[in-house]
Amino acid sequence: MASIIIASTDVDYYLLLSHILAEAGFTVLLASGVEEIIHISHEANPIAILLDCRSGDSLAIDACLDLKRDATTFGIPTVALIGPGAEQQYLSLMKAGIDESFVRPITPRKLIGFFERLAGRMASRSDKDGRAALVYVDIEIDLDAHRVSRNGRPIHLGPIEFRMLRHLIEHAGQVCSRDALVEAAWQQGRYVDRRTVNVHIGRLRHVLGESGGDIIRTVRSAGYILDPPVQPSRD
Repeated sequence: MASIIIASTDVDYYLLLSHILAEAGFTVLLASGVEEIIHISHEANPIAILLDCRSGDSLAIDACLDLKRDATTFGIPTVALIGPGAEQQYLSLMKAGIDESFVRPITPRKLIGFFERLAGRMASRSDKDGRAALVYVDIEIDLDAHRVSRNGRPIHLGPIEFRMLRHLIEHAGQVCSRDALVEAAWQQGRYVDRRTVNVHIGRLRHVLGESGGDIIRTVRSAGYILDPPVQPSRD
């Protein structure tokens, strides 16, 4: 079940939001301070962090800045709910790296729809005809047969690129360091130069790009993250 962190100092508003999201099938967690947000993010691996923006309250801006500075939380989408009187925070939130923002009041249908679309892009496991599969957006990995397809078209990967892609999908929404990719893709204990990692990422990008857009983004000094385009809202 996908989890969402709500960062708010207003317990009543949190209870209202948590009820709305829980009814839609999400697991909801409360955090009321920046350190708590970071800690819970490390533990829960949420699909998003919902930041309650109030007039005169810097929690959302401070939290967004710290989340985007931390390589382990950089890729978690941050969503601002801008309350009455806090409209002036919009520019500061953009500078802090906020991923999405909504102005309150917002209808439950619109909020739930956004998170459902977001959850739909995250990696999921399924059993297809009795076989284990790993799915991310339009990419599917048959874990038993070691086959990969994108948009229904087969993709031929070498064993290193296959293991790299599997690791990236299994950690969708997180920045994967080069060391983590080496551990996942090469034999244990083998030394691999970081430039070698870059070469294999380049090959993986090329092959995936032939069947769709490039979804692997480089995070400077940190590693790589899957970064699919945001689907437009239909509201």
